[in-house]
Amino acid sequence: MKKSDIPVVCIIYAIAIAFLIMTLQLPEAAQVYPLVLISALILVNTLYIIRTYLLFRKKHHIENDYPIVFKGFLPLQFFGVFIAIGVYLVLMYFCGYYISTVLYLAGSLLFLKVPMKYNLMTVVVMIVMVAVVFSYFLKVPLPTGLLFG
Repeated sequence: MKKSDIPVVCIIYAIAIAFLIMTLQLPEAAQVYPLVLISALILVNTLYIIRTYLLFRKKHHIENDYPIVFKGFLPLQFFGVFIAIGVYLVLMYFCGYYISTVLYLAGSLLFLKVPMKYNLMTVVVMIVMVAVVFSYFLKVPLPTGLLFG
C-alpha cells in the first residue's frame, strides 16, 4: 500500500459523486451514458481500494511514495492549469461549451508548450468528437452560455 492511494481514491469518489449529482439533473434520456461511465468509475475505484486493503493486510507496510509522486513537480504548470480550469468554467457560463472549450484547450496546450500542430489537432479532434458523440448521437444538451443561449 502507498500513502497516496487513499487520497487519490477519495478524490475519485468525490468526482464521481459530483458527476452523479449533475447527471441526475439531465433529461432522463440523456442520463444513460453518463450513468454507465460513472458506475464503471465507482466500480473500478472500489476494486482498487479493496486490492489496496488486501495488499496492506498481507504486507502490513505503507510505502511513502510522495517523494516519488512529486518528483519533478512544477508548481507554475499545476497552478496555471488549475486557474485555467476556473476561467474555463466562467467562460462556459457566458460563452457556452464549444467556444470555451476551444479557448481552454488551445490556451492550456500553448501554456504547456505543446507544439502548434498537436495543439490544433487536439482542439479539432476534441470538438468534432464531442459534437458527433454528444450533440448528434446521444443528444446531450451542452451549455450554450448566456451570450448565445
